[in-house]
Amino acid sequence: MIESFQAPQDGPAEYRIFGPPGTGKTTYLARQVARAAERFGSDRVLVTSFTRAAAAELVGRDLPIPRDNIGTLHAHCYRALGNPEIAELKIDEWNKDHPKYAVSQASGKGALDEGAVDQTYQQPADELFAHMQSLRARMIPAAAWPSSVQALAKLWEAWKADNGLIDFTDLLEMALCDIRIAPGDPAVLIADEAQDFSKLQLSLIRQWGKRAEYMLVAGDEDQLLYGWCGCTVDAFLKPPVPEDHKRVLRQSYRVPRAVHALAQRWVQTLTVREPKEYLPRDADGEVRTLEAGHWRDPGPVLTDAEKYLGQGKTVMFLACCSYMLDPIKNVLRTEGMPFHNPYRRSRGDWNPLRNAESGTSTAARMLAFLRPRD
Repeated sequence: MIESFQAPQDGPAEYRIFGPPGTGKTTYLARQVARAAERFGSDRVLVTSFTRAAAAELVGRDLPIPRDNIGTLHAHCYRALGNPEIAELKIDEWNKDHPKYAVSQASGKGALDEGAVDQTYQQPADELFAHMQSLRARMIPAAAWPSSVQALAKLWEAWKADNGLIDFTDLLEMALCDIRIAPGDPAVLIADEAQDFSKLQLSLIRQWGKRAEYMLVAGDEDQLLYGWCGCTVDAFLKPPVPEDHKRVLRQSYRVPRAVHALAQRWVQTLTVREPKEYLPRDADGEVRTLEAGHWRDPGPVLTDAEKYLGQGKTVMFLACCSYMLDPIKNVLRTEGMPFHNPYRRSRGDWNPLRNAESGTSTAARMLAFLRPRD
């Protein structure tokens, strides 16, 4: 379905797309990108998302726009600000200068696009640091921060200034303050995974959207994942938009009836959400509960998974936090069971059969998989 979006005479030029699981949101957005590119020109469409994985999914759709026009909001800001030095990429230097406040933020290749979404809380000040960034993401004035966070912030800001660095949140704050027009002055701005954008991020997107002919803000508030780092449903749902500016993708092509029914019972307990019709696909499906005990003991889950593998099926493991999957990965490696994560391709611990540093042959990759980890 190709829809016509127009800049309204009055009010915000924002159209809100609600895409529950399996309803084809990415396909829908890809069609809108194609239509906007045809109408305004391929270089006048900007697509942004919360995570690098979502951006990669859109890139994989061969959208008819330049590759640099698709990326996370952090990445767009980074380029718009002239590729500044990023503090989180020099975190070892911070830890050396301030051992009391050592942190284990994302670093290395790909960290810019991931931001701080893969926090593991391994160092003494990780939780305090995450709290500071969450308060900034929610645009809470510094004077209202707890004294412990203010103490960290004072040191962090001084260290950044002394070393000519900015952090991930600075990218957004500086862009909101100094960049009134999105990179490339797009006629159409499309934001995916908007339920996981913070107030700061959506403030920037909506500021850029004022210049565009229209913007599509797509997500599903029932799937909020990153509340711990300052993202809120309110930021997605407010301010309200006219009813004719809302589009609901109702039909799931993935979720069967049993899974759908369980999910609906959960989401009905949420107090802040957009009421909407959401239909399962035409299949019964199955929901079973395993007495797994604790995430640190993956034995029961893996035993159950082996039944499906024996039937020639594939298995996906999901957890609330990435560190909860570490015991499963360790057992899979010990048992010689290949696994991968297509959304973390640069991470060798997630993709032990990858080609990097192990040659290109199947034998070389298998040897790399079986090699003990340091």
